[in-house]
Amino acid sequence: SSLVHSARAQVAAVPFVDATLCHRCQECSARMVCKSKALVKIDADEPPFVDSNRCFGCKVCFAACPFGALKPVD
Repeated sequence: SSLVHSARAQVAAVPFVDATLCHRCQECSARMVCKSKALVKIDADEPPFVDSNRCFGCKVCFAACPFGALKPVD
């Protein structure tokens, strides 16, 4: 069914934050451009994480992060 296929495609499109590249910016540009507010930051000393329930895989955050910390899931 196409609904199951599109759900799988969405899950595959959800990125992750590479903690080794993330600079933990106070004003994270990737978080600012995320229309679904899927990039969640709880602690200032920790990198944000992607809430897969909110992310719809638009990938606009990839280009917004100047350090390339957002990566596609392989």
